[in-house]
Amino acid sequence: MKQWMRKYALLLLVLLVITGVCLLFSCRKSGMFIDEIYTYGLSNSHFAPFLQDVAGGDLHDRLLTRQQLFEYVAVDHGEILDFASVYDNQVRDVHPPLYYWLFNVVSSLTPDVFSKWTGLALDYGIYLWALLALWRLVMALYDSPANAAATVALYGLSSIGLSTMLMIRMYVLMTALTVELAVLIVRLMRRPKAICYPLVGLVIFLGLMTQYYFVFYAFFLCGFFVLRQLVRRQYRSMGAFAACAFGGVALLVLCFPACLDQLFAEKLVSGANALENLSLVSQYAGRLGIMLARLRHGLHAPLYLLPVLLLLLLLCGGGIASAKKQGLLRFDGLIVLLPAVITLPLVAVISPVTEERYLYNLIPILLTLWSLLLHLIEQGLRRLPRKECWKNAAAVAILALSLWEARTVPPDYLYPEYRDYDAALAPYAESPCVYMTDGYFAPLTQDLLQLMTFEDFFVTGEPDSEALDAYLDQRKGETCVVYIDRSAFWSSGFVPEEMLPRLLGSTDYTGWEPLYENGLSAAYLLT
Repeated sequence: MKQWMRKYALLLLVLLVITGVCLLFSCRKSGMFIDEIYTYGLSNSHFAPFLQDVAGGDLHDRLLTRQQLFEYVAVDHGEILDFASVYDNQVRDVHPPLYYWLFNVVSSLTPDVFSKWTGLALDYGIYLWALLALWRLVMALYDSPANAAATVALYGLSSIGLSTMLMIRMYVLMTALTVELAVLIVRLMRRPKAICYPLVGLVIFLGLMTQYYFVFYAFFLCGFFVLRQLVRRQYRSMGAFAACAFGGVALLVLCFPACLDQLFAEKLVSGANALENLSLVSQYAGRLGIMLARLRHGLHAPLYLLPVLLLLLLLCGGGIASAKKQGLLRFDGLIVLLPAVITLPLVAVISPVTEERYLYNLIPILLTLWSLLLHLIEQGLRRLPRKECWKNAAAVAILALSLWEARTVPPDYLYPEYRDYDAALAPYAESPCVYMTDGYFAPLTQDLLQLMTFEDFFVTGEPDSEALDAYLDQRKGETCVVYIDRSAFWSSGFVPEEMLPRLLGSTDYTGWEPLYENGLSAAYLLT
């Protein structure tokens, strides 16, 4: 029991703190990013991947009801574990289906319920898996519970780590599988077992069935391992590994052949788009600079800790040199780390948009650099009296530093402004509502949470359409809420100052005032 506590006590403390922080920020999450809404719709809507499919494929001059929005994001009692629908929805989307299957399973536990807690519960479970996998990875590399617990704290309480959990999207699952692949590679380097080879193929298959961007780190990591085996002339091991790794890719094509169409499609998220971004050499520096700036913002505690660790390395240089002579230092963690260093700029250059979520899965791997530094310091100070107490104290100090980051640098995807949006709409819940958009309906999807305030709303791209007149005649009132899609990149790009006068000219309303605006649309009150 004493030995068990010595090994796991710090880990349990770190996980308890991380769980409390995750719960705190989950309670504070007031809204959802558009991709999070798509997660609910693609997972739970019955053979209707997008909102326009709820209305038969066309939303122009159509009425949408609150019930239709609810059916899009929630599992109906008659559609529990609707795996075929999820598969079909993803064939028509741009991502593989594994995360959406898991999401549908969790949603099926509470049918006819639409709640942020459905996605957050799933994400927390996967996040906990990723944290435990990271602990196992550092233990496999350096065999130090204090080092492993400190690394888990640095990642688990970082702004970027918590953002990975709070974003109800497949990136948290891709992160867990990325770390699992690294764990398997380390086991093959240290204590190879035959079962590890098919497990590598399975994890590669599951990773690719989660997000195609998994392939980049997996490719370089597998390449480094094959090169290592080649140098050591371990040809049998290399052949078994390569066969299983390629088998994982083959399984993807066999189980989800639509991946080939998606990878070569002319869409924003596709292989064609990645190649186009790769060809724009002039954008490399700008894209990489944006990504690195966002990573710096999301990793305050590790970056503050880095100069302290480097200073300690200098101070205990003699002890490190002695440990090196005795063969106590381990550097094979570089085989896990370097592929992430190579993958980061590549993904930064080719990602469809310059947002750090495409790099989320690399963060725990990059933090193994801190694990390596801690390992070097630990070996350099191995003759320090009561070294176990000092190591545990250092791990607790790192936990406190990480907790400070969680306190001062809140994660993304909380959307506190959504409370103000809801408050602005509440007095007009019984008023008619019009959504002005034409084309791609991304802004409408982004506004779904607010649109559920109304019993129904009318979608049109023409302020003087006869169908709009008929709707307003039926729902006459002193006020009318109007949404105008302002996004030229994602949809129509209407100019409110041009659309509102046209709308007033074709209706009985005589004035307007702004209610609120977000990045894709703006809401106004007609009076």
